[in-house]
Amino acid sequence: MNKQTSCTPDWEKELIKDGSYPSGHTAIGWTWALILAEIDPDRADAVLSRGYAFGQSRVICGVHWQSDVTAGRVIGAAVVAKLHSDPVFRAQLDAAKKELAAARAQGLQPSMDCKAEAAALAF
Repeated sequence: MNKQTSCTPDWEKELIKDGSYPSGHTAIGWTWALILAEIDPDRADAVLSRGYAFGQSRVICGVHWQSDVTAGRVIGAAVVAKLHSDPVFRAQLDAAKKELAAARAQGLQPSMDCKAEAAALAF
């Protein structure tokens, strides 16, 4: 925390005493973005863009430094690389790809609309 006001003023008392390096939120968000982009390569650009913005929101909201967020992305990428050496993860990843393909084959569409979020990210 840089002792400036943040987007989460109710948490500032705790954040001021908490280490910021690396950003755990960014690590988790980037990990999920990489995995989801691999499951659905047709939407990889949108998913990775959203994962990137999730990390940047930590800087914008004043709860992390840019270096915290960058390190979080490095950790997320390392986690995904390590997961690829796990046969259980690879089997689950393949199952998720098949599940997505089956849903698309049935003509199923996402139940949520992210237009508002997309507009905010484009801003």
